[in-house]
Amino acid sequence: MEKSSPYVTLTEEQFYIDKTAILERGMEECPSIYIEGAAASGKTTAVRLLLGKNPDIKAYILEMKEEAESIKKLDEMVKSREEWTKPGWIIFEDMHSALEEVTIKKISDCIWNLPSGWHAILIGRERPHEGFLNLIWKRKMQIISQEHLRFTEKDIRSLTNHFQSDLDPGEIYEQTGGWAGCVDMMLRLSQADPPAARRNAREIKASYEITAYIKKYILDTLSAEENEIMRRAVICPWINETMCREIWQLPWASDSLQDLCRKGLLEYDKEKERWKIAPMFRDMHISETNPIFWKHVGNWYHQSGNVEEALFCLKKSQNEEAYRACMLQNYAKIPFLGIPYSEVMGWKGTDPRLCYLRGVYCYTRQKPDGINLEIQNLNISEKDAHEKREIYLNLTFLKPDLDLDFWLGLLEQYSREKEHFHLYNILGNSHTYLCGVRDLSRLFACTKREENRKAKIWKEHLGKDEWKCYQLARIDYYLETERKDTIPMEDWELLFAQEDAENSRRSPWQQRLAKLYLLYKLQRLAPKEDYKEQISSLEDSLMKEDNQVCLKNTEAVSNLFAPVRNEQERLTRWLLKSDKTMGISVKEDNYDQLFCQVKGYLHLNQYKRSEKILRHLIPYLQFYRRNKYLAELLFQQAVIFWDEGLHGQALRKTIESFMVSGEARYVGLYTVYEKRGEEVLEAYIDWLSKNSPGGWHRKKKYNYGNVLRMPKEDYMEVVLRCARREARISRSAEEATEEHLTMMETIILQDINRGLTNAEICEELNLKLPTVKSHIYNLYKKLGVNSRVQAILKGKEQGILD
Repeated sequence: MEKSSPYVTLTEEQFYIDKTAILERGMEECPSIYIEGAAASGKTTAVRLLLGKNPDIKAYILEMKEEAESIKKLDEMVKSREEWTKPGWIIFEDMHSALEEVTIKKISDCIWNLPSGWHAILIGRERPHEGFLNLIWKRKMQIISQEHLRFTEKDIRSLTNHFQSDLDPGEIYEQTGGWAGCVDMMLRLSQADPPAARRNAREIKASYEITAYIKKYILDTLSAEENEIMRRAVICPWINETMCREIWQLPWASDSLQDLCRKGLLEYDKEKERWKIAPMFRDMHISETNPIFWKHVGNWYHQSGNVEEALFCLKKSQNEEAYRACMLQNYAKIPFLGIPYSEVMGWKGTDPRLCYLRGVYCYTRQKPDGINLEIQNLNISEKDAHEKREIYLNLTFLKPDLDLDFWLGLLEQYSREKEHFHLYNILGNSHTYLCGVRDLSRLFACTKREENRKAKIWKEHLGKDEWKCYQLARIDYYLETERKDTIPMEDWELLFAQEDAENSRRSPWQQRLAKLYLLYKLQRLAPKEDYKEQISSLEDSLMKEDNQVCLKNTEAVSNLFAPVRNEQERLTRWLLKSDKTMGISVKEDNYDQLFCQVKGYLHLNQYKRSEKILRHLIPYLQFYRRNKYLAELLFQQAVIFWDEGLHGQALRKTIESFMVSGEARYVGLYTVYEKRGEEVLEAYIDWLSKNSPGGWHRKKKYNYGNVLRMPKEDYMEVVLRCARREARISRSAEEATEEHLTMMETIILQDINRGLTNAEICEELNLKLPTVKSHIYNLYKKLGVNSRVQAILKGKEQGILD
């Protein structure tokens, strides 16, 4: 290697993210690899790291910018027998598209005839020349895309720790998509900021040093066709070949779309067969103010069934008539797409579709009078058209104060023979159908005969999807009330149905999220069962959705309900991230995430953080009468009060919780709070035994079949017995993994890594100093270390810390 080569600048003093594994794998399979990607995507750094791992390998660098000189060197190497006696690598840097055919042929011939132990590494910003296609087909060349070189959020977190940067790793990832060179430059620029003028990731990304480089070395190198595609991609929500052909008459778009994707400027959604602008290039300053353009694109999106995108474009067109028509035509979807639609409150009229939109808007903002007004505006009768009666049933379904049994009567009243209605959204923003838009426990908290009657009404008058929602709610209720063995076979078949990729795309994300939660619940009840493959498939499909509520709820469910003792760091990170981004302003689109946050903090014994959220969350759920959630939150308050020594208040909250749960006879939600939860239940049972008018009598040997048939005494005994069983399982898990750090020890080790003192850890975790010192002593012992520095090094070595 010559001294001017960039490959000699690698030093051990610098910190690098190692992305060489994919290169090594490619070189094991083929004598040559072609690393493809735009500027600053990490290609050269990956090769430098690979060379550093193989110091005995002699590398020959051929800069293809100097085509004539490099080919002359290659010719000399081919002729020289001495050069081939020891293993070596030939590195062809900057394989650009203007290379002559003769050059391509000589490189290809060289690769075909490489001696054993030799490899060729080609690095280019364009796709491989067609002259290399035979090499690729004959397994002489492996293509390495720049996608494999991108940093993950975890990689970026490691870099921010190394640079001791205040920048948020998640925000950096969001801004760059993990583009290696840009991440590195952002962190270097952040170091140069004076403390009084520190910028966030978005501000640094917009700096001259980054934007000018991106323009000169990436955007300005694009072809005219690629630039034409980029102009559209940066302003539209997404594009595809059909759109390019039908709207802009670009019949050649297919090749350009694929090339831009290979370079990393576009991202391809394989399932939906469309391209989006990559995060690195979202801030390109291209504007389109022509209303005709936006209306044309909006209509195309609408005709292809993409409502959210259509409304985005039609709003930009400033064509109120087209926008309103699109809104009304898709009234059933609009409220649950996560888009603002407040303008409907200013629209006049009693069109049933408009009444529905206004009614849901009032529902999400806790305005019951508004819901009632829209129901009145409908002026419903049994002779009305199907759509109007369906809208009426959906609006009444949303009324928190309307009894579920009464609503089932309305469903029967307004149905005609062989007619099925659709409920536009049953799950709402929850993760369980049992307690979604409304609590469905009353469907099951009754005699078997009554349950069958309600099931028949539901099944006869609602659609197939609504019946699936019913089944998933039934599974949850039966698991919650210790009746796993009586779950109908058709419900199990629905839960475990293996969906291929095509059916998974069509399956509503709400159903997939509810299934994911139930699988996690089953995993906890039966740890020996293995649902990993199905869980992984569901998580993967959900994280590809565009809906923000879906993404955030999936993240919450996955981090909270995954086996906690195997995912300590994962839960902790999610809670810290949520604490920074979510706040405690309770809204319809975040209450479920806040519910998961509270539960997560309680698992970590961080009671003050839980209590802070509970004060806001409980009143919100009281308004909507989501009793399953509410009963658990009240019991959580009882556990917190008990921990604080406020036993009287703890008892009052426990009484409230069981009053809210009432005839539902929940069991599971009371059993997961370990020793303190067990103590609260014992105190409540003791209070009941002393305050029951007829005395406290249990029939231990009597078989009632399920908790719904039991006297309260026996029901409470079941709850306490299950709580003790859970506590034993928890203790056994701790004993079985005694050499592993506990959750609290993991958090404290992370705090030590952040440089916090013992006093600061006490303040952050609301622990006393002796308790913190005890945790530190235990983690030192488990790691086999004697100091903070050693603990950090050992934590990184074991993968506990990045």
